[in-house]
Amino acid sequence: MQKDHKSLNKLFGAITFFASLVIYLLTMPLTTAFWDSPEWTATSHLLQIPHPPGAPFFLLIGRLFSMFVPSDYVALSMNVYSAIASAGTILFLYLIIVRFIIEMKGHPDTYDYIDRVATYSGAIIGAIAFSVTDSFWISAVEAETYALSMFFTSLVVWLALKWSEKHDQPGNERWLIFIVYLFGLAFGVHLLSLLALFAIAMIIYFKKYEFTFLSFIVAGLVSIGLFFLIYPITVIQLPTLMGTMSDATGGLIGAASFFMIVSGLIILGIYLTHKRRMKWLNMFLLAYGCILIGYSTYSLIIIRSMANPPIDQNSPESVRDIVSYLNREQYGSTPLLSGNTFNNETGNIDRTKESLFPRRYSREARHVEKYAQYSSDLAFFWHYQLGHMYFRYFAWNFIGRDHDIQDANWVSGFSPSDNESNKAHNVYFYLPFLLGLVGMFYHFQSDWKRATVVLVLFVVTGIAIVLYLNQYPFQPRERDYSYTGSFFAFAIWMGIGAFSLIQLIGQQFKSNALAYSTAALLFISVPVWMGYQNWDDHDRTLQYVAPDYAYNLLNSVAPYAIIFTNGDNDTFPLWYLQDVEGVRRDVRVVNLSLLNTGWYIKQMKNKWNYESPPVPISLTDEQVDRIEEKFQFTRPDHFWTPKEVTIPVNKPMLRNAFEASDSSVENGTLSIPFVPEMGFGVPVDVLDDELRFYYEGNFLGQDAQGNRMYYTRVQDDMVMDILRTNEWKRPVYFAITVSSDGQLNLQPYFRLEGKAFRVVPVKHDDPFGVVDPIIHGNRLRSFRFREIDNENAYFDENIRRMMDNYRTVITRQAQEWGRAGQPDSALVWLRWGEEKIPFTTIRGDLTSMVTYAYRYVQLGETERSVSLAKEAMSDIEQSMIRNMERIDRIEVAMNSLDEDMQRNRGDLSKRRTIQNQIRTFSTQRDAMVREISFDSSRFMIAQHIFFEAGLTDEALAISEKVATITGQRIPFPTSAAESKANVQRIMGD
Repeated sequence: MQKDHKSLNKLFGAITFFASLVIYLLTMPLTTAFWDSPEWTATSHLLQIPHPPGAPFFLLIGRLFSMFVPSDYVALSMNVYSAIASAGTILFLYLIIVRFIIEMKGHPDTYDYIDRVATYSGAIIGAIAFSVTDSFWISAVEAETYALSMFFTSLVVWLALKWSEKHDQPGNERWLIFIVYLFGLAFGVHLLSLLALFAIAMIIYFKKYEFTFLSFIVAGLVSIGLFFLIYPITVIQLPTLMGTMSDATGGLIGAASFFMIVSGLIILGIYLTHKRRMKWLNMFLLAYGCILIGYSTYSLIIIRSMANPPIDQNSPESVRDIVSYLNREQYGSTPLLSGNTFNNETGNIDRTKESLFPRRYSREARHVEKYAQYSSDLAFFWHYQLGHMYFRYFAWNFIGRDHDIQDANWVSGFSPSDNESNKAHNVYFYLPFLLGLVGMFYHFQSDWKRATVVLVLFVVTGIAIVLYLNQYPFQPRERDYSYTGSFFAFAIWMGIGAFSLIQLIGQQFKSNALAYSTAALLFISVPVWMGYQNWDDHDRTLQYVAPDYAYNLLNSVAPYAIIFTNGDNDTFPLWYLQDVEGVRRDVRVVNLSLLNTGWYIKQMKNKWNYESPPVPISLTDEQVDRIEEKFQFTRPDHFWTPKEVTIPVNKPMLRNAFEASDSSVENGTLSIPFVPEMGFGVPVDVLDDELRFYYEGNFLGQDAQGNRMYYTRVQDDMVMDILRTNEWKRPVYFAITVSSDGQLNLQPYFRLEGKAFRVVPVKHDDPFGVVDPIIHGNRLRSFRFREIDNENAYFDENIRRMMDNYRTVITRQAQEWGRAGQPDSALVWLRWGEEKIPFTTIRGDLTSMVTYAYRYVQLGETERSVSLAKEAMSDIEQSMIRNMERIDRIEVAMNSLDEDMQRNRGDLSKRRTIQNQIRTFSTQRDAMVREISFDSSRFMIAQHIFFEAGLTDEALAISEKVATITGQRIPFPTSAAESKANVQRIMGD
């Protein structure tokens, strides 16, 4: 081995970088993905405005990566961007581990052979192991800010360690100035990078000062003060001051003037402190100036918002708007140190007093039910926020993960699991965790000061984030990506742990061969094993579902349609496809969540998006600005009275618009080119004279007289206004993923077309939307299902659930042809559905499998029907067994609480707490009863299929099985006639 440490370190660093880069390039998706990735891709490519608080520096680099490639490869280029940034993180992690070892052991040029093997091997093991951890790998290969944010975190920590090496050399301060500048740039990516400040402060403290308890506390307070100086004072309050100054001077000192004044004062201060040799004040001003230079990337947000791009979230064109944007005000506020919290005695949020450390603050009904399961805020913090939303994720990455279904637990591999067939069932047998513990103990024993630096980084990027986020229960998705900085810190200890074991064994036996063997064994048993376990569920090269879903949804609607969507996954991919690939730009996507905000309503009302005209909205801009005043609930018109809502249908006008010879449709002041598909597919005379539906509204509470009060959300008001103002001229759709409360009881007027419900003013009795098999079939034929039939592809829970949605709309098509007396056409569609979305690649949930089986048996295809039913039987049985075990546990707990109630008759406070717990368990029991009812219905369908196929013994065996599982507590058919009647009721046939 060469003696030159610098050459070896560069060589192994390069190997680490390229090894991780190859892993990421081989496993990254070739197009966009779900969640925020398509939004970041679209906003980067066209320099648009993403959701608050934005990431302008990320957008600028993304623009550089995407601007020179064809539109079909823009998403790929953005994924490559993240992969390179992530590989850079792994490179700096390797270098950081080496630097920490050098701080312990001295310069490597003085090491013996075994120590050098241990140093480089340990750093490689720690870095490569982190590169294939579950949470980091996911964000490392898609267009997300977390990859670049982790790059900045690793870079500034490494630079701080480099400064530590050169701290006594002339000009060493330039390293610190550069670090501060990088913090300024990192604001334009993600604020998580700023948390590395505390670790860097500890590096400086331990290098420059002798440890005393008092000086350590002072150093901590100084680092906290610097953190607050940067955020929120600079990031939030400086723009606020800018706005205040503008208002105070009547606009005389605007944003540009204010920026010039502040810059001039800083430059003057730097000059004067340099002339007068005021070193520390000069350094402070230089550093603060560098922060502002880096922070200046946020000017992109204002400049580009003024250009009114298609995606312009929050429209942050003014100082006041940019402050709101940076504060993420549209997401509401979260109490941290004090606020209202859940009262276990009353079973509700106590609004009469503020409590310290409020953890249970959300007023949403299902959150309140969850809060009742915990005895205190501290219990909720420890068990849910820390245990479920942090330590569980930590265990995923270093112990093992059971499966990929929401709220999956961690596993080690030493005990059996029902989910071993799930590709995300990854077990590490505690090896990465134990290696990290060894490294942590060794680090504290050998160099407790630098070990404290790693501990600070571990805590502030993990537990401190948990404290700050103060998350409510039932998050829409797993949040493990938020804590990758903490897992990064633990990986440092993994590398040091590997170093200590290799060194110990090699030195103990004075054997170079044993040192190499130990390094090889650790490398295989930790990073290689982790990579092997994680590869199949992190290989996303065959995932095209997100863009195909967007393509299919956009092609489900008629020309110039307005389509209401609900969340990120049914909105962002559509934005990406329209903005980047130019697909169906005539369609206006209206996100219902954003439709609760004034800025978005005005964009929908006033802006063209490519070929899509503005949305017909009757409100003036001034009325939109006051739209949230209703939530003051001070006037009668702030409340909603449950009633029937009517929307007229002007048939003469529609007849003229759709059936006249002119080629355009007048929509307000707009003239839209008329396309036949914009019509309803039926003669205008067939339409009802009005659309009429009952809308109760959202329950608010009771007044002093006990009367129930209701209100409407802004989105509800706007949907009704759009339907009324549109006058039925433009097609209006709801994506099928919109929740029922967002559909306003319009289902009797829904017509299923592909993946969307069109609102048609013809009332029907089908609760799931009527189907026109010709229109619906034409939509389905246009769909894309790339690689869905590839058995090598990995599809996570979100995608699997989405595929079951596809199966539902396909079986609806088959059902409609069956009703029309054309079984051959119905069978064609069922087989087409299985060809496009085979059960062999995506198994599907139990409902979709038994529904397919039922449709087959209806059409006389008994062989395939029986095959699917038998395939689902074991899963139905396991589901019912689990649900019965859960309900038994709930009933035992409720009986125990009843006994506690009797023992505490005189303690009113205790009784109220117990009553709330009983109510919570009762709600859970009701949910389990519904699940068992679903299981029973699935069993009935399977039984009916067996009866129809002449398999009487197997059909009757199901009755016995259900009786055994449920203890005969559930009535179940015991004859073919009874089974058929029940199934027809269940299936609505």
